[in-house]
Amino acid sequence: MNLVLVDDHPLMLAGLEQLLRAEPEFEILATCTSVAEGWDAVNRYQPDVVILDLKLGEGDGLSLLSRLRPGERPAVVVLTAAEDENIWLKAAQLGARGVVLKATAPRVIEDCLRAVHRGETWLTVGGIDLSARLAQRNAAEAELESSLTPRELEVVRLVAVGAENQEISDRLAISVGTVKIHLHHVYDKLRLSGRQALMRLLREKGY
Repeated sequence: MNLVLVDDHPLMLAGLEQLLRAEPEFEILATCTSVAEGWDAVNRYQPDVVILDLKLGEGDGLSLLSRLRPGERPAVVVLTAAEDENIWLKAAQLGARGVVLKATAPRVIEDCLRAVHRGETWLTVGGIDLSARLAQRNAAEAELESSLTPRELEVVRLVAVGAENQEISDRLAISVGTVKIHLHHVYDKLRLSGRQALMRLLREKGY
Protein backbone atom coordinates (compact mmCIF):
# COMPACT_ATOMS: atom_id res chain seq x y z
CA MET A 1 0.00 0.00 0.00
CA ASN A 2 1.53 3.32 -1.10
CA LEU A 3 1.03 6.28 1.23
CA VAL A 4 1.49 10.04 1.32
CA LEU A 5 1.50 11.66 4.78
CA VAL A 6 0.44 15.28 5.29
CA ASP A 7 0.91 16.78 8.76
CA ASP A 8 2.69 19.99 9.79
CA HIS A 9 3.67 18.77 13.27
CA PRO A 10 7.22 17.36 13.00
CA LEU A 11 6.94 14.97 15.95
CA MET A 12 3.60 13.62 14.80
CA LEU A 13 4.85 13.19 11.24
CA ALA A 14 8.05 11.45 12.37
CA GLY A 15 6.17 9.18 14.76
CA LEU A 16 3.61 8.22 12.14
CA GLU A 17 6.33 7.53 9.59
CA GLN A 18 8.23 5.35 12.06
CA LEU A 19 5.07 3.44 12.97
CA LEU A 20 4.12 2.67 9.40
CA ARG A 21 7.62 1.87 8.13
CA ALA A 22 7.73 -0.93 10.71
CA GLU A 23 5.06 -2.76 8.66
CA PRO A 24 6.32 -4.03 5.29
CA GLU A 25 2.91 -3.65 3.66
CA PHE A 26 3.11 0.16 3.97
CA GLU A 27 5.34 2.13 1.61
CA ILE A 28 5.63 5.85 2.32
CA LEU A 29 6.16 7.78 -0.90
CA ALA A 30 6.30 11.28 0.61
CA THR A 31 5.90 13.19 3.87
CA CYS A 32 4.45 16.69 3.51
CA THR A 33 3.87 19.61 5.85
CA SER A 34 1.51 21.81 3.81
CA VAL A 35 -1.48 21.72 1.50
CA ALA A 36 0.71 22.70 -1.45
CA GLU A 37 3.25 19.94 -0.76
CA GLY A 38 0.47 17.42 -0.27
CA TRP A 39 -1.22 18.33 -3.54
CA ASP A 40 2.08 18.11 -5.43
CA ALA A 41 2.88 14.71 -3.88
CA VAL A 42 -0.55 13.30 -4.72
CA ASN A 43 -0.19 14.32 -8.35
CA ARG A 44 3.41 13.15 -8.60
CA TYR A 45 3.14 9.77 -6.86
CA GLN A 46 -0.55 8.79 -7.24
CA PRO A 47 -0.64 7.04 -3.84
CA ASP A 48 -3.24 4.51 -2.76
CA VAL A 49 -3.99 6.41 0.46
CA VAL A 50 -3.32 9.91 1.80
CA ILE A 51 -3.17 10.38 5.56
CA LEU A 52 -4.23 13.98 6.11
CA ASP A 53 -4.19 16.23 9.17
CA LEU A 54 -6.92 18.86 9.11
CA LYS A 55 -5.04 21.63 10.94
CA LEU A 56 -2.08 22.71 8.85
CA GLY A 57 -0.06 25.83 9.65
CA GLU A 58 -0.44 27.47 6.26
CA GLY A 59 -3.84 26.12 5.32
CA ASP A 60 -6.78 23.91 6.08
CA GLY A 61 -6.53 20.19 5.32
CA LEU A 62 -10.15 20.28 4.19
CA SER A 63 -9.08 22.47 1.27
CA LEU A 64 -6.83 19.66 0.03
CA LEU A 65 -9.54 17.08 0.61
CA SER A 66 -11.99 19.14 -1.43
CA ARG A 67 -9.63 19.04 -4.44
CA LEU A 68 -9.57 15.22 -4.53
CA ARG A 69 -12.39 13.37 -6.24
CA PRO A 70 -14.40 11.16 -3.85
CA GLY A 71 -14.33 7.46 -4.75
CA GLU A 72 -11.21 7.75 -6.90
CA ARG A 73 -7.59 7.10 -6.04
CA PRO A 74 -6.25 8.14 -3.62
CA ALA A 75 -8.47 7.32 -0.68
CA VAL A 76 -8.10 9.81 2.18
CA VAL A 77 -7.84 9.00 5.86
CA VAL A 78 -8.20 12.06 8.07
CA LEU A 79 -6.08 11.95 11.21
CA THR A 80 -7.17 14.73 13.56
CA ALA A 81 -6.87 15.94 17.14
CA ALA A 82 -10.14 17.88 16.82
CA GLU A 83 -12.95 16.30 18.84
CA ASP A 84 -15.56 18.21 16.89
CA GLU A 85 -18.35 16.25 15.23
CA ASN A 86 -18.99 19.03 12.71
CA ILE A 87 -15.40 18.80 11.48
CA TRP A 88 -15.62 15.00 11.21
CA LEU A 89 -18.86 15.30 9.27
CA LYS A 90 -17.38 17.92 6.94
CA ALA A 91 -14.46 15.60 6.19
CA ALA A 92 -16.83 12.72 5.46
CA GLN A 93 -19.00 14.98 3.32
CA LEU A 94 -15.93 15.95 1.25
CA GLY A 95 -15.11 12.30 0.62
CA ALA A 96 -12.80 11.12 3.40
CA ARG A 97 -12.95 7.32 3.56
CA GLY A 98 -11.70 7.21 7.14
CA VAL A 99 -11.57 9.52 10.16
CA VAL A 100 -9.28 8.64 13.08
CA LEU A 101 -8.47 10.64 16.21
CA LYS A 102 -4.79 11.24 16.89
CA ALA A 103 -5.32 10.07 20.47
CA THR A 104 -6.33 6.60 19.31
CA ALA A 105 -4.12 3.49 19.56
CA PRO A 106 -1.59 2.93 16.73
CA ARG A 107 -3.23 -0.40 15.86
CA VAL A 108 -6.46 1.46 15.04
CA ILE A 109 -4.67 3.64 12.49
CA GLU A 110 -3.17 0.58 10.81
CA ASP A 111 -6.53 -1.24 10.76
CA CYS A 112 -8.20 1.85 9.29
CA LEU A 113 -5.64 2.03 6.49
CA ARG A 114 -6.13 -1.64 5.64
CA ALA A 115 -9.92 -1.26 5.60
CA VAL A 116 -9.84 1.84 3.40
CA HIS A 117 -7.39 0.17 1.02
CA ARG A 118 -9.87 -2.73 0.68
CA GLY A 119 -12.49 -0.22 -0.44
CA GLU A 120 -14.30 -0.02 2.89
CA THR A 121 -14.96 3.04 5.04
CA TRP A 122 -13.89 3.79 8.61
CA LEU A 123 -16.34 6.45 9.66
CA THR A 124 -17.34 5.64 13.22
CA VAL A 125 -15.62 8.09 15.56
CA GLY A 126 -16.22 8.36 19.28
CA GLY A 127 -19.17 6.00 18.92
CA ILE A 128 -20.77 8.21 16.26
CA ASP A 129 -21.59 6.67 12.88
CA LEU A 130 -20.68 9.53 10.58
CA SER A 131 -22.27 7.89 7.53
CA ALA A 132 -25.63 7.64 9.29
CA ARG A 133 -25.33 11.12 10.77
CA LEU A 134 -24.40 12.57 7.39
CA ALA A 135 -27.40 10.91 5.75
CA GLN A 136 -29.61 12.33 8.50
CA ARG A 137 -28.15 15.79 8.03
CA ASN A 138 -28.51 15.66 4.23
CA ALA A 139 -32.17 14.72 4.62
CA ALA A 140 -32.62 17.63 7.04
CA GLU A 141 -30.88 19.99 4.60
CA ALA A 142 -33.25 18.92 1.81
CA GLU A 143 -36.24 19.48 4.08
CA LEU A 144 -35.03 22.94 5.11
CA GLU A 145 -34.18 23.91 1.53
CA SER A 146 -37.80 23.20 0.58
CA SER A 147 -39.03 25.69 3.21
CA LEU A 148 -36.37 28.39 3.50
CA THR A 149 -34.64 30.84 1.18
CA PRO A 150 -30.89 30.36 0.57
CA ARG A 151 -30.08 33.28 2.90
CA GLU A 152 -32.34 31.94 5.64
CA LEU A 153 -30.63 28.57 5.30
CA GLU A 154 -27.21 30.25 5.70
CA VAL A 155 -28.44 31.89 8.89
CA VAL A 156 -29.77 28.57 10.21
CA ARG A 157 -26.45 26.81 9.51
CA LEU A 158 -24.63 29.45 11.55
CA VAL A 159 -27.14 29.18 14.38
CA ALA A 160 -26.52 25.42 14.33
CA VAL A 161 -22.82 25.93 15.15
CA GLY A 162 -23.60 28.33 17.99
CA ALA A 163 -23.10 31.69 16.27
CA GLU A 164 -24.85 34.65 17.89
CA ASN A 165 -26.58 37.37 15.88
CA GLN A 166 -23.53 39.68 15.80
CA GLU A 167 -21.28 36.89 14.51
CA ILE A 168 -23.86 35.93 11.88
CA SER A 169 -24.04 39.60 10.88
CA ASP A 170 -20.26 39.80 10.51
CA ARG A 171 -19.89 36.54 8.60
CA LEU A 172 -22.72 37.25 6.15
CA ALA A 173 -21.99 41.00 5.85
CA ILE A 174 -25.54 41.97 6.79
CA SER A 175 -26.90 44.03 9.67
CA VAL A 176 -27.93 42.50 12.99
CA GLY A 177 -31.45 43.79 12.27
CA THR A 178 -31.51 41.84 9.01
CA VAL A 179 -30.34 38.70 10.85
CA LYS A 180 -33.27 39.11 13.26
CA ILE A 181 -35.70 39.49 10.35
CA HIS A 182 -34.38 36.32 8.72
CA LEU A 183 -34.69 34.42 11.99
CA HIS A 184 -38.25 35.69 12.48
CA HIS A 185 -39.14 34.35 9.02
CA VAL A 186 -37.46 31.02 9.86
CA TYR A 187 -39.46 30.69 13.07
CA ASP A 188 -42.69 31.44 11.23
CA LYS A 189 -42.02 29.01 8.36
CA LEU A 190 -40.93 26.19 10.66
CA ARG A 191 -43.63 26.97 13.25
CA LEU A 192 -41.13 27.47 16.06
CA SER A 193 -41.37 29.63 19.17
CA GLY A 194 -37.83 31.01 18.95
CA ARG A 195 -34.10 30.33 18.90
CA GLN A 196 -34.10 27.60 21.55
CA ALA A 197 -36.82 25.71 19.69
CA LEU A 198 -34.77 26.05 16.49
CA MET A 199 -31.69 24.66 18.25
CA ARG A 200 -33.68 21.68 19.55
CA LEU A 201 -35.01 21.00 16.07
CA LEU A 202 -31.52 21.17 14.54
CA ARG A 203 -30.11 18.76 17.13
CA GLU A 204 -32.94 16.34 16.45
CA LYS A 205 -32.08 16.49 12.76
CA GLY A 206 -28.40 15.72 13.27
CA TYR A 207 -26.81 19.18 13.34
